[in-house]
Amino acid sequence: MAKREVRRKGVPRYFEYFVKWKGLPESEGNWEKQESLWKYKDIIEAFERDGSTAATRTLPN
Repeated sequence: MAKREVRRKGVPRYFEYFVKWKGLPESEGNWEKQESLWKYKDIIEAFERDGSTAATRTLPN
């Protein structure tokens, strides 16, 4: 489904993540609310743990 998280915005509990969808150009990516990415909680936690505000992560389908 998603290929990578690129950016994060917002304040704690209301973060949004920019997601580039697999197979689509980055211009087709969109901001997703943190709660809508619940299936990827472990990947979001790793993204946060790394202290990243921009990173590449592969999200499973």
